[in-house]
Amino acid sequence: MAELFVTDATSLISYFSNVFEKPSQISREALNLIDRALLSDPAIRLSVPSIVFVEIFEKWFKSEEFAAKIRSEVFEPINNASNIEIKPLEQEVLENLIEIKDDRINLENHDKIILASAMMLNCSLITSDSKIVKYVKKYRVIPRIIE
Repeated sequence: MAELFVTDATSLISYFSNVFEKPSQISREALNLIDRALLSDPAIRLSVPSIVFVEIFEKWFKSEEFAAKIRSEVFEPINNASNIEIKPLEQEVLENLIEIKDDRINLENHDKIILASAMMLNCSLITSDSKIVKYVKKYRVIPRIIE
């Protein structure tokens, strides 16, 4: 049985650092897991919450040319990978999202949806987002974080 991981926007931006022209902020282990999923390694499955692409499109679509680059070099390879799913927003994710609260950590809604997705799937999350890492370390709502 393949091991399942959820990814967030920071991990995809790090993995596709050449497209986003931003240095990678995730570990070699995290990069390797995403790479293996894109190469259809049967031992690894990735779930990418659809909100991840909303977040990327919101923050990175600076021009039509760059949008086309993201579409062809990031979205299409992920969308075409046999063991990567783009997960829609489900009722159970919304129910988990409501349970995520901590005024000191103050996660953004995008991040809450991504974490709630990992909670629903009871799997590890690949991220370098410090707020998510802090929340998971404090509340242990998923098996682990791969930074």
